[in-house]
Amino acid sequence: MSERLRVVAIEPYYWHSHRMFLEGYRKYSRHEVEIWDLPARKWKWRMRGAAYHFAEKARQAPPGRLPDVIFASDFLNLADWRALSPPAYRNLPAILYFHENQLTYPLSDSAPVDYHYGWINLSSALAADEVLFNSSFHRERFLAEVERVLSLMPDHVPEDLVPRLRERSAIVPVGIDFEPHEALRGKHRPWSSPPPAIVWNHRWEYDKDPQSFVDALLQLRDRGLDFRVVICGESFGRSHPAFDLASVELKEKLVHLGFFPSAEAYREAVAGCDIVVSTARHEFFGVSVVEAAFLGCLPVLPNALSYPEIIPPHLHPLFLYEKRSDFPEFLARFLAEPPLAFADDVREAMGRFHWRRLAPVLDARIEQISRRA
Repeated sequence: MSERLRVVAIEPYYWHSHRMFLEGYRKYSRHEVEIWDLPARKWKWRMRGAAYHFAEKARQAPPGRLPDVIFASDFLNLADWRALSPPAYRNLPAILYFHENQLTYPLSDSAPVDYHYGWINLSSALAADEVLFNSSFHRERFLAEVERVLSLMPDHVPEDLVPRLRERSAIVPVGIDFEPHEALRGKHRPWSSPPPAIVWNHRWEYDKDPQSFVDALLQLRDRGLDFRVVICGESFGRSHPAFDLASVELKEKLVHLGFFPSAEAYREAVAGCDIVVSTARHEFFGVSVVEAAFLGCLPVLPNALSYPEIIPPHLHPLFLYEKRSDFPEFLARFLAEPPLAFADDVREAMGRFHWRRLAPVLDARIEQISRRA
């Protein structure tokens, strides 16, 4: 058994998925994980200023409780934090985990291009001893964009910067604590309660393209196909025009529209559905899809973004549609002839993201960085 290490995990934006990630890792890790966090608000200010707060926290920390490794999220300006922290903390090995990045995060049509936060991510990656991404798609997109934005510099651009970043980067998927989900598995078998229920469980924002989802459902309704719909996910206090339309045009088919009041109610609702759908134009991992598929929903996803990594290759033709224009017809065929024989294969594949399996992987990387230091 390896020595138990002390890990300080720094999260300036302690919100739903980031909080679940760290709490799950702390629960299943063989190491001691202490979380330093700030509330999830004003994300731009968090990226700009959280380093000052956490550097002060390091200065005030008891000298006898020095950690072995720092584990920071992409919302921390790690370069600033290392420069501002006392030497005992500054010189600790540091791992940076990219849940998302601001170089390749898609902007809405009305948002101005601002590279500042992307440069913070780049500086943080360069200041880290190791950089972890939640998917291979995420790493490749980030490194390609780094190469592109560096070409905008007029001169004196380090030629080996991208290869250096690639050399000390790795992929560790998002771990999920499936313990609360396991009690619900088997309570509902897909297509056991007709008509089938479709769940859309993503953020209500432009990059998840809810309009394409609602437009497809309207086409299926007009063709006489029978289905039910559960629309949930974080709305951040505002609706989306597509769902305003759905509340009127799909009223008879809507089982639920809006955020669930508790995680338990959310899991119960998803476990009672048959299909989980994504029309996303952007996805670095896909926690909501993995959760739903683990609970028994059959996925209908784009053959793009991070989804080909989530779904095993031999199942791609059954569950991944090729072009956005293919989605309505793909979903129609799926409703008519669901690949129920592969439901257990999908559930088993999602199980590999359980923290029981992934915590030892992350533990090993942290031990490796600690030994190297």
